[in-house]
Amino acid sequence: MKKVLSLLMLLVLVSMTSIAHKNTKAVSAVKATLVGGSIKIKIKNDTSDEVTVYNGGGNSSYRLQKNIVTTIAMDAGDKLFDYAGGKKGRVLLVVSADMDGKVQMYSKL
Repeated sequence: MKKVLSLLMLLVLVSMTSIAHKNTKAVSAVKATLVGGSIKIKIKNDTSDEVTVYNGGGNSSYRLQKNIVTTIAMDAGDKLFDYAGGKKGRVLLVVSADMDGKVQMYSKL
């Protein structure tokens, strides 16, 4: 009887450990997705004037100085707008994963 009880306790312990391990993996995968969601858009202002752009997804504006590369963290599907006089202008780009880390020339947008 003691052997059966010991075996049963061992099986319960193993199954509980297995379930806990699976849950830990699932939580880790969700955290990786949430943290890794940002796409770094790099924009070089290759014009002769300083310009301002507006990140529609992050509700913030950025000043792009002449001949400087500015990095903006956005999510896929977010839109980047021209921004002048406190108003959004035309859509410059819609963010996609293949833009991550690549320099976009402002004059080409």
